[in-house]
Amino acid sequence: MSARDLAVVARFDSRLFWRDKTALSTSVGLFVLLGIGLPLMMDRVGPEGPKFLLDIHLGVLATLLTIATFSQIATTLTARRDQLLLKRMRTTGLSDRDILGGEVGNLVVQATLLTGVVSVALYALTGLPVPRDPLLYLVFVVAGAAVLCLLGAAFTVVIPRTEVSTVMTMPFFFLAGIGAGGFGPVLEMLPGWAGTVLGLLPTGAVVEVAQVAYAADGTLLGDLGAAAVPALKLVIWAAIGLFAIRRWFRWEMRRS
Repeated sequence: MSARDLAVVARFDSRLFWRDKTALSTSVGLFVLLGIGLPLMMDRVGPEGPKFLLDIHLGVLATLLTIATFSQIATTLTARRDQLLLKRMRTTGLSDRDILGGEVGNLVVQATLLTGVVSVALYALTGLPVPRDPLLYLVFVVAGAAVLCLLGAAFTVVIPRTEVSTVMTMPFFFLAGIGAGGFGPVLEMLPGWAGTVLGLLPTGAVVEVAQVAYAADGTLLGDLGAAAVPALKLVIWAAIGLFAIRRWFRWEMRRS
């Protein structure tokens, strides 16, 4: 993988992203409006306190992260596959890793920036505290976004055509959101095993470590120890995504 080629593809994907009105309305508009608006509303009307606000913020953030990464890359790559754009890009001398890595890198940067905008706005507008360990928080947001992108790229294998790509990503969006707590106390209504299974999803790992990063007390070794299991979950999901991409990813439409 060439760092220069990777940067070129990422810059190209970024230009396409910011010219795509659908992407701007969902990945950006929805992310910012809900990411700020919902916690802000709950802070104004809810008397539950900072812990409740933090849970709402992290749950909504992880859920929206799924839209900005998993859903966005699945839709984008499916459209480019059906338009034969991916096939054309392979003829330019770019490696497969550069093409897919550039798109992943672009969306990871976009999602991280959106997370920063939402978080800073809530620090200024609400009583949400600043994380005690911001580096740990940042690392897992980036890692979670990257893993979700890999899974979204792998998911294109089962998407038959562009028109149904958004609809087909919705089940994962809902499951990831429930596991992260983005839809309120839904987990409390489900059997215990369901909560355990949904907690294994990448969004659950991000929220788990974010709660550690926001905890008032802690040490470096303690934080690293608490992050070990969530990090292992992300590594396993990344391996699954990479294996599926390597084994089944399609660069052009399936011929009938």
